[in-house]
Amino acid sequence: MVEGSGQRSYRPQLPAKDWQAISAYVYDVVDRAEPLVVYSARELYPAVTRLTHFARTEYAPLTDDAVFDPYMVNRFIIHHLAGYNRASRNTIRARLRRVSEALLGDGAVGKFRALGKADAVRPYTEAEQAALEGWSRAQTSAERRTSAAALLSLGFGAGLTGAEIIRLRLENVATTDTTCVVRIIGEGARDVPVLHEWSAGLRSRYVHLNGQGWAFRAEQRGSNVNLITDFVSRTAPPMEIQTRRMRATWLVGRLEAGTPLKTLLRVAGLQSAEALDRILPFVSE
Repeated sequence: MVEGSGQRSYRPQLPAKDWQAISAYVYDVVDRAEPLVVYSARELYPAVTRLTHFARTEYAPLTDDAVFDPYMVNRFIIHHLAGYNRASRNTIRARLRRVSEALLGDGAVGKFRALGKADAVRPYTEAEQAALEGWSRAQTSAERRTSAAALLSLGFGAGLTGAEIIRLRLENVATTDTTCVVRIIGEGARDVPVLHEWSAGLRSRYVHLNGQGWAFRAEQRGSNVNLITDFVSRTAPPMEIQTRRMRATWLVGRLEAGTPLKTLLRVAGLQSAEALDRILPFVSE
């Protein structure tokens, strides 16, 4: 490989001891991958080097299965390239993905596809949130209006999952003149304060049912996993509403507001910070 051989003089901006530890593997990967991808060795070396160095800091062995595992590549893009602009991140991601697929085959292709679906859970924009508020006010009965308002309040204001919204009863909502707190019972038990700017919808539901009954949809049993989807599908105008996107919007907002990580994990019902990996690309610099 002519170009690859010519690139043996490639030297990244790394401490000498770090480059010495990974250089043999980097050269080997580029030699093997270049004939299989559309990128030249010159284009591959910086991306492969950065990923390999990152994997080593994560104590991964210098093997293809470890370094080029799609989940390792994804963690590298999210954590190590957080300060890069979107175009640069996309360029490096594309090169590493092609190398990963070339070295690991169909298994990597499937993992990247799954990660792509996860990344599609993006936060709602302010304009989209405003449109959803208008949608909730346009419902045709007090039951439907307050249910829709509570749905948005619990999703955007408290970051609850779809299952938690469905199971929540108003007996587990505590309101004062200035605060509104939701108590989650059972799995993921915790108290979650509702953001002030989103609390009005839940308060209206609370008043409508005198503080007793289901926070979302009066005629239910708390176990229909399709309850939210069914409700939205029967409303007009038709709207795209996903509780995962509402929760992502809430999480991003809390991170941007400077909520301490341990506090956020607790009120979000998360076990580790790794659960935030998928939303970090959406958090402003």
